Amino acid sequence: MNATTLSSWALLIAKVLEHLGYPSNSVFTSVGMDPKKLRDNNARYSIQQMQQLWRTAVELTNDPLLGIKVAGYWHPTTFHALGYSWMASGSLKEAMERAVRYSKVVSDLVQLNFEYVNGAYRLGIGVQAVGYSPVPESVDAAAAVFVHMTRLVYGDEINPILVTLPREKPQVAKEFSEFFNAPIEYEAPETALFFIDEQVEKPLPTGNVELAHANDKIVKNYLSHLDRTHVAMQVKSKIVDLLSSGMVTEQDMAEALNMSLRSLQRKLREEGTSYKEILEDTRRDLATKYIQNSRLSISEISFLLGFSEISNFSRAFKRWNGRAPSEFRSEL
Repeated sequence: MNATTLSSWALLIAKVLEHLGYPSNSVFTSVGMDPKKLRDNNARYSIQQMQQLWRTAVELTNDPLLGIKVAGYWHPTTFHALGYSWMASGSLKEAMERAVRYSKVVSDLVQLNFEYVNGAYRLGIGVQAVGYSPVPESVDAAAAVFVHMTRLVYGDEINPILVTLPREKPQVAKEFSEFFNAPIEYEAPETALFFIDEQVEKPLPTGNVELAHANDKIVKNYLSHLDRTHVAMQVKSKIVDLLSSGMVTEQDMAEALNMSLRSLQRKLREEGTSYKEILEDTRRDLATKYIQNSRLSISEISFLLGFSEISNFSRAFKRWNGRAPSEFRSEL
């Protein structure tokens, strides 16, 4: 997995640690994260590093409300220019649509979904990775931050009408209820916040079209730059192009990107991943998508993914999904 998160999201954890009396620099260093990145608004940490940071922070503080407390330190700069676009949005509906559109700024693993359901608006917070299990407190923080953000632009009187969380009911469930001020459904299939439609659609007095669009432009520029500088993204894109040709060795990739093998390995290591991991993840994701397309035969899929033998593909697919390609397709 080669996803990354904006360093300012990690800064929230650092601030909570400092408030609780723990030296954040030492904690960051202990999990292999450079604390200097916290002073760079454009810097990013790998998802693996962020989840290790969450685990370490939870173990260190033994605080079941850690995720909720993180939300209190949110500032518009936490989400780069997206935070200011949110604050200048004409309504919560517009703000949430903006968050869905540009969520990659904060993390390219998080997947937001915003829809109108039975008289209410639902904001779903998920991840784009099969089998990925985030630290519960990190999910608490994501849900709490969005509630905090809605109150900043609308006022403290707005509360969700329902909150669903995948985590087990915590011992501090009372404190969770007090923060969200809403019914909470635990061990739910997804993380989601539900709001009254009238409140979501209500024009906000802080709305500023010009300011929102100006910050949207900054967000777009940042994402464009991110796509160009994120080596792991470039590698994944090239893998998709080269898979069927069979030219997918690490050396082939280095040559395709006009860099030395050692340079490619170093850059991927800095982004918290490796060529082998990206190749495996890309093949797994494509395999699932191809199998869902009934027009492609198993042999065609095997070829498209760069496998020399169908048997090799079948073994790999069973390792990824627990069953053979034909079984997986028949179940669909």
